Amino acid sequence: MPRDRFRLPGPTIDDLVAYFWEKYNPGCTFFKDCLVELRDQNASKDFITFFEELLPYIQTLKSIKLYSEFIFSKLVSELQMEARFSLDSILSLIAALSEDLREEFVLFLPRVVNSLLILLNNGGLKNAETIEQIFTSWSKIIENLRSFLARDIQSVLRYTLELRYYPSDIINEKISNSMSCVLDRARPRQLEKGMKMILSEVAEQPERAARAGFLYYDMFVRLQRS
Repeated sequence: MPRDRFRLPGPTIDDLVAYFWEKYNPGCTFFKDCLVELRDQNASKDFITFFEELLPYIQTLKSIKLYSEFIFSKLVSELQMEARFSLDSILSLIAALSEDLREEFVLFLPRVVNSLLILLNNGGLKNAETIEQIFTSWSKIIENLRSFLARDIQSVLRYTLELRYYPSDIINEKISNSMSCVLDRARPRQLEKGMKMILSEVAEQPERAARAGFLYYDMFVRLQRS
């Protein structure tokens, strides 16, 4: 009998932790803590200006949610290979923002993917350190959002389409590994939908088969165990 038949809808452990954190630490946010820490480590004029521009909007979680579009747009505008030495800081801030916004951050995910693709296409793929920075941030984002993404596997597959079929083995491996984090939370019905969607993607473009193999197999194994 499918394991999800008796799984009642309700808050996850992650949801409860976020709720109590916000309730008892109203002035504390992951984003603000990360930004202040980076400010202490970075004395460059450009970063100080960046810090001062954001500071008025991040004093509370409520403020961060209210100005999330402005904050996110400001962050992704800084993701440029020309500013390679600040990439790690900006990517860390994006991950911290996802930890504060949680489900509300899901709407930003396609734009995150697009920004990462631009970085890779503009020279990031040739730099091992940049690849590591990109996927350290990406893995943290997926970890923060996995409870929400697992509810709709088809959407997360759609958001990550270009990354999943990126013409690089190392990128394919890293994106597949991060997707496994989402699959851990997915119910059998969602896994089935995901498998059908991947088969449809490969049928549409057969050259995708090799890059789809790992993730499809992972879904299949998890479904067999359920």
